[in-house]
This record gives sequence, structure tokens and C-alpha cells, in this order.
Amino acid sequence: MNIVVEYNDFASPFMATVISNNPKWMASALKSAGWRVSREIKKGMRSRAPGGHPYAPPHLPNRLRSALESIVGGKVKRYYRPMGNLINAIGYDKTRAGAGVVTVGWLSRSAVYLGRKQQEGFQTPVTDKVRRTFAAAGIKLSVGKTNLEAPSRPTFSPMESMLEGIARDQFETKMLSYVSGNSGRGTSSSARIYRVYR
Repeated sequence: MNIVVEYNDFASPFMATVISNNPKWMASALKSAGWRVSREIKKGMRSRAPGGHPYAPPHLPNRLRSALESIVGGKVKRYYRPMGNLINAIGYDKTRAGAGVVTVGWLSRSAVYLGRKQQEGFQTPVTDKVRRTFAAAGIKLSVGKTNLEAPSRPTFSPMESMLEGIARDQFETKMLSYVSGNSGRGTSSSARIYRVYR
């Protein structure tokens, strides 16, 4: 799932005239809105409660997760974020800003796959190997345990209505700043063009 920031021609006559006479302003304001939306999604992920809906708690406390990571050769941490490093895989695609569209979402196909799994929830079968690995970390799984369940952690959907307002306000603020004489549009610190995957 992606968030699409799109200019629709429902603006006031004044704003519609400004936009039609200054298409570069519109594109720049949309890019700014896309950047702001991506930042808010990341903020929601960091808070562990995007849109005010708390993520389901992890099925393992940090201490046991660290023990498991050390057994499987993963990176041992003191704290594990519910969505892991997916927070770094959120960005915005500005390539169609001139056409009135900026898309915010996952920056790679693997992030799409992992992000969907995390948001929908998933199960991992408890094989003999999984059971032995957990036992080596000091975690005893019950004899009848057949699946490890990762609960769903919706991220984009709880924020949709809030992001709609944020994108609109950011767009309008940028456009009004240009009208007021702030002709210097923001310059990106990188020439990289991000592609958002579905």
C-alpha cells in the first residue's frame, strides 16, 4: 500500500490561477508534501502507535530476542523496534510531481514484501530446527506449539486521514509562501531519485 499525494483541481479560483501560471510551484509544493508525509509515517513508526493505534507487543521480550539473535548470528541489540529497519525504507517518488502526483511508500521490492508481512501479520512453522534453535537460546516452546505468530501491525492505514490533512496543509503553506515572495524553492541534498514500489 502506498500513499498518493495528488493535486486535484478543487482549489479556490485564486489558487487555481496561481497554480496554472506557476506549474513549477505546484510540483515543488507537492514534493514538499510528499517529504512531509514520509516524515510523519516514520514518526508514527518510531512512536510504535501510528495514527494513535499502538503496535501489538513483541512475542519475545528484548532479553530473549537478544539471546535468540546471538544463536542465529544476527545483530544483538538492547532494544528491538516492532518494525525493525523498515523505518529506513520509507520515502517518496517525485518523478511525476510535474504531472501533479507524488507517491509515498516503500523504496524497494523487499521492503514491500516485508512491510506487507508486518502489517498483515504472519506465521512461522515450528520445525525441529526452529525448536532446537529456540532451546539453545533458553526458550522452551511447548510440545503442542506448531506456529510462531507475528501479529499484524498496521502502519499506513491508521494514518491515512491524518496524512491527508498534513499533505494538504503542507501544499497550501508552500504555495502561499511562494505567492508571498519566497521564490527560492527547497533544494535536495541529494540528486538521487527514489522509486516507490507497490
